[in-house]
Amino acid sequence: MESEVLDFAKLFELYSWKEIKNCPGRYVLNNQILIQIFTSEICRDAIHIGKFTDGGLLSYGKSDGTYVHTLNNSSGLTRKMNHLNIHFDNETIR
Repeated sequence: MESEVLDFAKLFELYSWKEIKNCPGRYVLNNQILIQIFTSEICRDAIHIGKFTDGGLLSYGKSDGTYVHTLNNSSGLTRKMNHLNIHFDNETIR
């Protein structure tokens, strides 16, 4: 199976971006996805979660300043959040 390369143009087409004032070439996602940061007793990393209607992005903030990003469908995100004993405060923001 041949994997498709994700590049700037493809990602830019998928969402509604807003250019950062006085920063040409840099954009923000226009607050379409609420990101919440959590801690868990069973994980030493800060856990950043952004929910979609059908899943979400879960990122682990490592102590060395790097991140590990995981893309999850609904059942995968729910399973992982339950495992970490994390509960998201709000519904998905569109």
